[in-house]
Amino acid sequence: MLAGILYWLAAVTIALGAFGHGFLGVKPVAAAVAASTLPANVVAVIWIVWYFVSACMLTFGGLLAWAWPGLRPGSPSRAAAALIVGALYFFTGIASYIYSGREPFWLLFVAQGFIVIGSTLLLRMAP
Repeated sequence: MLAGILYWLAAVTIALGAFGHGFLGVKPVAAAVAASTLPANVVAVIWIVWYFVSACMLTFGGLLAWAWPGLRPGSPSRAAAALIVGALYFFTGIASYIYSGREPFWLLFVAQGFIVIGSTLLLRMAP
């Protein structure tokens, strides 16, 4: 039961991250871009990538919801999707933490990835 709760905690926070990223996190970036002298085509790419990442977060949360019914012993097909999302978050978090000069925010990604991987494996082994 705890593994299920943790799985859903990670899935929901990953999906909700899309809204935090797309609506709240964009404000300081918009101010910095407005104050810059970047060419218009570079600014366009920044916004394309910014909202693509928000869409990815929402998609990953959706994939985790889709994988949920398949997380039982002997049913590996949907577990693979959850493990891939978990691994992406885990390794992106580690790389971002190191690259950013040890900015603690990125440990959230490490924790989410760890929770998704761990809870998925536990749920697959549960009787």
